[in-house]
Amino acid sequence: MSNSLIDQAVDINTHPDILRYLVSESIELACVVAKNPSTPPDVLEALSGYQHDPEVQRNVTANPNTPVEVLIALGAEFPFELINNPVFPLLVLENPRLLQQMPFETLHSILLLDDVPEEYLVMAASRDNSKILNIIANHPKAPFHALSQIVNNPKRLEEAYTASQHVNYSGEITEGWEEEIWHAIEKYTFVNRIKEREEFLYNIGVLDERLLLNLHLDTQLNIAANPQTPTHIAEFIINTFDMETKAQLSLNQADNPNTPVNTLAEFSRTKTTQLLAVVAENPSLPTFVLEKLAMIDNAVVKQAVYRNYNSSDSILNTIYPIDDTKINGKDIQALNRLVHGIIYICHPSRIKHCLNALNLESIYALLSLRDNIGSYIWKQLEKITDFDKLIVFARHSQTPASIFEHIYVQTKYRKNDSSRVDKFKKILRVLLARNYKVPIKILLYLVEDDCFEVRNEAVTNLKTNFALYNQQIVDFLQKLELANNHKAPSDILHSIADTKSISLCNSVANNPNTSAETLHQLALTPNHDVLIAVTQNHNISVKTLFSLSKKRKGSFCVRAHAIKALIQKDPKKAGTVLAEFVSSNEPTSPRFIFLLHPLASAKFLAQHANSICWIERYAVAQNPSTPAHVISKLTTDANRLVRAVALEKLQTL
Repeated sequence: MSNSLIDQAVDINTHPDILRYLVSESIELACVVAKNPSTPPDVLEALSGYQHDPEVQRNVTANPNTPVEVLIALGAEFPFELINNPVFPLLVLENPRLLQQMPFETLHSILLLDDVPEEYLVMAASRDNSKILNIIANHPKAPFHALSQIVNNPKRLEEAYTASQHVNYSGEITEGWEEEIWHAIEKYTFVNRIKEREEFLYNIGVLDERLLLNLHLDTQLNIAANPQTPTHIAEFIINTFDMETKAQLSLNQADNPNTPVNTLAEFSRTKTTQLLAVVAENPSLPTFVLEKLAMIDNAVVKQAVYRNYNSSDSILNTIYPIDDTKINGKDIQALNRLVHGIIYICHPSRIKHCLNALNLESIYALLSLRDNIGSYIWKQLEKITDFDKLIVFARHSQTPASIFEHIYVQTKYRKNDSSRVDKFKKILRVLLARNYKVPIKILLYLVEDDCFEVRNEAVTNLKTNFALYNQQIVDFLQKLELANNHKAPSDILHSIADTKSISLCNSVANNPNTSAETLHQLALTPNHDVLIAVTQNHNISVKTLFSLSKKRKGSFCVRAHAIKALIQKDPKKAGTVLAEFVSSNEPTSPRFIFLLHPLASAKFLAQHANSICWIERYAVAQNPSTPAHVISKLTTDANRLVRAVALEKLQTL
């Protein structure tokens, strides 16, 4: 590029038409033209979007000839150039409400500047926006007048409190700062709560117990309902619940198959139908309790007992008494007429609906009279999709093989995101896995099911009813026995893992003789039971744990187990993973929780020492892993509480 072209681009006396021409020649010339105060406004407006080049846009923002609208818009990306543009103070003088009226993104960027003029902070303090007020309340240069406006804002309690703790408003604090900090954390919400990640951090042992009552209510409910939660923590949380929340807690516990049996039995003595129904479906409920619930004169509770896959035949007969010996020819004719009527009289589009509307007694009767019911009717009955009707078929030994196949397809491929539907699907698969009349083909599918209970029932069924005459099953069971043998050689276990069978892989993953190499291979298995077993095997390598701890989609449970084990084997790597896990563009409860913990690395702590949220800066100041130079910087923090903690910490270094 010739110097003459650059000289023309710089020269304020260059004709506007020549400047327009130079812009089109190269990006370097466009960058120089954007600086020229003689460049026409229309050219600067065009340059504001020029190939999205940041240097060109920066120069346009600094140019006093840039149109005001363009200037304000670019200020979101280039706030320093905006407020130092000679025209900007004139704009503020002309319109004292400019900062209140400008786009949020632009004002936000201006206020984040270290050297923003104090008068701009005062002007912005009258803007009723929580993020804007929080920036001012945490800004080192915030003057008393700006802080006073925020402190006296009755609608912004968190920001008002933060402003009240600014050294320019209240001065230094000389004692009692720790109590004041935790009182504020308990009273106010300074960060966005992310409930799933809060619970994750609690489960791996990273949560400071002082934060328990500040967690999202759903997180508190899940912690309190977890049978593994220490009693003192559960009671501490529950004592703060109102009656409605305690009722929800009882429902959560009643629904959890891991809830202690005595607690479930206690729930069965309630008079609340909803709680009785939930506990009645719990597969961990003892038989004697199910028998008692089956006698309650309540249709909703009886239906729940019926849906429990551990309800015995005698319990089911209590709910739906069917006496095969009393069914006569008239009953057979009536049933045939009923089903024929649905099939031949109903409009084709209504047949499925009408079949789903059959009562359970009719389904039981049809199965009891299987030999007297035509094959065409059984074929039509494959259209039934109602879960309660399918449960009858899944349980009954007289169900035709084609309907068993229909049920399996429904449980495997029926689309629905509802957890309730998933629960019904599991009930059906467990019942299929138990039924000794289910075709071997389906049982072999079920031994590879994602759910442990289904696999376990299918294996038991194969052992009990099919192992004597099917060589494929004999071979499978022999491998399973070997995989469960704690004396099996590691090379044999490795070869079994190569089969990719979920049942076999799960047993290999649980075997203490399984090598680190095999466990690393098993870490590629999609089944969560296998992956959790891999994380709990003492032979697992740090490399495998590190890989599993970073596992993404739908794997919070697996990741939690992996990180918990990784903390024991390699705390530094665990800290790296957790830093990535809690990373966010704004202050959040998971990030704050981790900043409080010693596992946070010096690098991660230093990155957040300038957080816009004062409690995150407090977390950095109190953390034993924070470098001395970061602590030293925090001793001059705008927040007097952060400053006090940092000063105290600095004396111990």
